[in-house]
Amino acid sequence: MKRTSNLKKELATYILKLHKAAQETKRAEDRQVYEKYLAGAAVILALAEEGSEKEMIVNEIQAHERLRGHTWLVDEDHNGSNNAWKRIKEVV
Repeated sequence: MKRTSNLKKELATYILKLHKAAQETKRAEDRQVYEKYLAGAAVILALAEEGSEKEMIVNEIQAHERLRGHTWLVDEDHNGSNNAWKRIKEVV
């Protein structure tokens, strides 16, 4: 139970950092990437909140990791969200 609570907390932090970076970036092309990241993170948070099986959550985290691996952000505003993402992977 504590692990799920930690995951939800870390996901919330990640989402807020993505949101902040999306608002502050000066790069129009980065905004679309942030939107994709935010949508994926929202699904993971919803699964965690509903108490879905760990396998479902892990599958979504892996899909999100692939998305992050196939996209890139130009502006440095994303550094905070990168660190938050690393913490999510540690919790799972």
